[in-house]
Amino acid sequence: MKLRLDFQSPVILGGRKTATNYIESIDYIQGNVLRAALAKYILNNCIEFNENETVDVNGVNKKNWVYYRDREGCQSCKLKGLCKKFSSLKFSYFYPEGADILPLTAMVCKLDESHGYIDLLTHKRECTICGKEGRVEAATGYIKDNKKYNVKKMFLTKTEIDNYTRTARDGRLYSVVAVSETSDNRNSFTGYIYGLDKEDLENIKELRVGKYVSVGYGKCTIEPICEENKDRQDMLQQLESFNNRYKSLSFNNADEKFNYFAIKLTSDAMLDVNIDSSKYMSTEEYIKLWQDVLKIDKKYQICKMYCESFNFRGFDLSKTGTDIREEPVVMMEKGSVILFKTQESLVNVLDYFEKLEGLGEENENGFGDFVFYFGGVSK
Repeated sequence: MKLRLDFQSPVILGGRKTATNYIESIDYIQGNVLRAALAKYILNNCIEFNENETVDVNGVNKKNWVYYRDREGCQSCKLKGLCKKFSSLKFSYFYPEGADILPLTAMVCKLDESHGYIDLLTHKRECTICGKEGRVEAATGYIKDNKKYNVKKMFLTKTEIDNYTRTARDGRLYSVVAVSETSDNRNSFTGYIYGLDKEDLENIKELRVGKYVSVGYGKCTIEPICEENKDRQDMLQQLESFNNRYKSLSFNNADEKFNYFAIKLTSDAMLDVNIDSSKYMSTEEYIKLWQDVLKIDKKYQICKMYCESFNFRGFDLSKTGTDIREEPVVMMEKGSVILFKTQESLVNVLDYFEKLEGLGEENENGFGDFVFYFGGVSK
């Protein structure tokens, strides 16, 4: 089900902290963040929930865990249906409504951004208006209606409170850059929760998403919206058009006996990989490594990768004990583009990739989602 989140208060969505007194929200909502918000809503409304309770989940003790307790209070609970199927729900990332992620193959003119974008898969590395004299540089962020799009944010400065005196701590100011509440055509977020139905939504009055929800941040409503059905024949035609165009461009040095296609990550991919940075790896060895990590059939060979990766370590509030940090993982950044070549038909390509739930780990929380990419920078 496709959903829209409208915020009645500013929201802080975490991200990588660059300084101890400065917090800037990221401009998208990760699937696991929304899962946590929904879990908190269920537990806050559960009369059978005990915050000291621990549950054995695959041999590991967990707290704050959502599951159907099947006790007396559960029989009349409006959320029992949602509680029963919570672990089977799949969450996507949520992005600004109508905006698309710029791929890492996108570049823009250095002299004038209004000259538009080019794509490295289907264009030479030069501005289409300036010609050979026009240098281009990497473009990142969002695009909406063929224009660069920025999420509206607000800057707040706050005073740290001393836990002992309950007064302002001397010399301790910190700044928060939050995503502003929803306004006209701004800061509504859309995405998917698979397995949810309209009856479940009717029982969710209000969610609190992100950080600092206890002091008013992240208050939002959730509602279903219509989605366009994807036509399989149109998808095949687009795959064929991209394949023909890619092979027709001399600078790509394509082999005629292969079919070429590309995918774009629409969320970060969580990878189960350990890279030994102390030894040299050739391009071929790196490609084989990524082929294995992404768990893609060898019939579909990775040809080129336009990717960024980063290390990430979050927190797991279901952990018992004092250390609630998760193990660090390698993430492949959203917007990354992977070009494949294969001797399989494009019909087989479509069949195979449509069956994949995602790339990497924790696909149920939105990590590793992807779409076919056809060499343009907008939808």
